[in-house]
Amino acid sequence: MDLGMGAIDTPLGRMVVTASEEGVRRLEWGDGPENDLQIGRKHVEATREWVRAFFQRREVSTPVLDRSGLTAFQEKVLGALSEVARFGEVVSYGELATAAGCENSSRAVGSTMAGNPWVLLIPCHRVIRQDGGIGNYSGCNGPETKAWLLEHESRGLRAGMRLAR
Repeated sequence: MDLGMGAIDTPLGRMVVTASEEGVRRLEWGDGPENDLQIGRKHVEATREWVRAFFQRREVSTPVLDRSGLTAFQEKVLGALSEVARFGEVVSYGELATAAGCENSSRAVGSTMAGNPWVLLIPCHRVIRQDGGIGNYSGCNGPETKAWLLEHESRGLRAGMRLAR
């Protein structure tokens, strides 16, 4: 299947958005290619605008996501995340599991976060460890990127990359 692709420059590096006619398939950090296909172009452009707004701390409508590749568990977890951790808020892996109706599934939640196809759009950087440690981040420069994003959202960090409470 052909997909539209576009690049977005951010303060943290380049992102690539991939879209179908149904919506955004992926938003990820990387140097992937762009193309001039018209397939999903409106979703690519909406995502560019959303990413710019995120880094400027402006609010715009979230682009439509093409969720066709998700399992039922991933759908529950990723859907719950957007509801329980708004801009500037955080949630632990365990709290997210509970919010998704999957209590005692914090490890599976961590795996879902690691494979999140829509970084920033589905804010996996807002999911932290129960002890306040920021945990892992698989995109861009790893935990340093996660720390930057949390600071951008006005979350103070103490030494050892733990959230100030």
